[in-house]
Amino acid sequence: MDSKLQIDYPILTIGIPTYNRPGEIKKQVRLLLPQLNERVNLIVYDNHSNIPIESYFTSGELSKFTLIRNKVNVGGDANIARCFENCETKWLWTLSDDDYVRKDAVAFMLDIIDKKGDAVFLNFCKGVSFKTKGFDELINKFKCPTVFSSSFTMSSCLYDISKLQPSLQNYYTNLSSMVGTIILVLKYVQKNEDVICEFIDETLIDSYNDEVGWDYRTYIPRTRIFLEAFYDSKRNSLYNGTLFLGCHLTNYWLIANDRNKKKVSYIERCSLFILTLNNQGILNSFIYCPKTIVRLTLTLILDHKFLKGLKTRDK
Repeated sequence: MDSKLQIDYPILTIGIPTYNRPGEIKKQVRLLLPQLNERVNLIVYDNHSNIPIESYFTSGELSKFTLIRNKVNVGGDANIARCFENCETKWLWTLSDDDYVRKDAVAFMLDIIDKKGDAVFLNFCKGVSFKTKGFDELINKFKCPTVFSSSFTMSSCLYDISKLQPSLQNYYTNLSSMVGTIILVLKYVQKNEDVICEFIDETLIDSYNDEVGWDYRTYIPRTRIFLEAFYDSKRNSLYNGTLFLGCHLTNYWLIANDRNKKKVSYIERCSLFILTLNNQGILNSFIYCPKTIVRLTLTLILDHKFLKGLKTRDK
């Protein structure tokens, strides 16, 4: 876009939900402040932290961004949803407090907005690059677990709120799914077939926190909400090989890689495996991802033998 035609009023809001993480939010905000300009609003949503977030910033810093403190702790999912509900610019970038941004992240984002203004949803995912038009094209891409998981990764997503905000009910209805943001997008695209979504082979993040911020024991049971949100007896055969497949493959990957090894017991992993199989359907699992099922079954068997061997040795 020609710089002469560039819109100078705020077009992008960066929304950061946070709770009891002073070190993380201080670092993130201070990385962003030098990057802000008249086209960008930065809003931090303090989910009633034990010590108010404002106490960690100088008056000069506080004058450069908006800080909203919830009267009570409304829960992580609802705090993220507030970013969507209160956004007053065309675009919203939801950002985790501990996914530390690149030094040129804001300038890069604004440049993307100027070039990709026809899209309703932009996702930044390394190794993935495509554009879709309409619902069927989009859900076909969702059979890839990388695409599915990235689509609700908070720091990777940019939303055209001017179009999505009126459909916010779809987000709130499915809030406890932990993937309400992508349900919102998918429902909108489903009703507006000419809508464009784009995945871009880039990252806006310089470094990620190595600690897992959520527990897959909580996430996997809630994916049932995602499946039910799109249940359609006439189209389920299509969804089983596209939209739902990425969801199930992501769950199998989480179980196999056991991201919270110190917390999740072997019995819990097996139970989550059975739950995912039931959600997908035994027949569907062997039709659409037989190799994954066999590999994960062998992984769990070998892990069981390994744990049993450790217990025998300890005796």
